[in-house]
Amino acid sequence: MVVLEKDYLRIIIDRSIKLMYSEWLRPVNSEEYRAGNLLLLQQLNEYGILNWIADSEVLGNIDTADEQWTLAELIPGIVQSSLSKIARISGYDKANYTKFEEFAKRAEDIYIGQILVRQFMTYKEAADWIGEIIA
Repeated sequence: MVVLEKDYLRIIIDRSIKLMYSEWLRPVNSEEYRAGNLLLLQQLNEYGILNWIADSEVLGNIDTADEQWTLAELIPGIVQSSLSKIARISGYDKANYTKFEEFAKRAEDIYIGQILVRQFMTYKEAADWIGEIIA
């Protein structure tokens, strides 16, 4: 098990099943958002991650510039990784859920390739979909 933690992001990696769990611990500013995502991308590549449970329930609102950065910089890197599934946890915040659905549709149309991306309200739902672990 590999655990990395910043004051705004926790990453847990189970190398035996090539699973990464990430949890944003609070809303972040642009610098933290980009640094955190680059760290996540580095871990995806370093450990050959196949499945990622991304808990973004408390991430907060991402501004348009960071959305554009994500589309231009982050998603192409994710597509080049070994990743096959992303399960995003949005919690019960309807605005957060809807905004990600719209963003994921834009990303899918442009970049996402063969990676399956789904959004869930709870960790258990996300883990059940990944199918590699028992929640």
